[in-house]
Amino acid sequence: MLDVSAEAGITWSAWALCDWLRVERGVEISADWLSELLHREGFRWKRTRDSMRHKADPVLQQAARAQLGDLRPCGRPHTPENVT
Repeated sequence: MLDVSAEAGITWSAWALCDWLRVERGVEISADWLSELLHREGFRWKRTRDSMRHKADPVLQQAARAQLGDLRPCGRPHTPENVT
């Protein structure tokens, strides 16, 4: 029997969900058709992104911005039009 609890940390694919449905519920369905049905119902898949933004120290970021403030990419001169 497959453990489907949230604590198990399972990332479901359409194929894995089809296997689970076949084993646990006796439902035979193709991964393509299951994906189509889930999409119709508003389910969306999006890969998670690794981010360290929540751990950034705002004081250190501001100090780095001040230190790098006069540097411009591609050798462009420091003018008010180029300031972002």
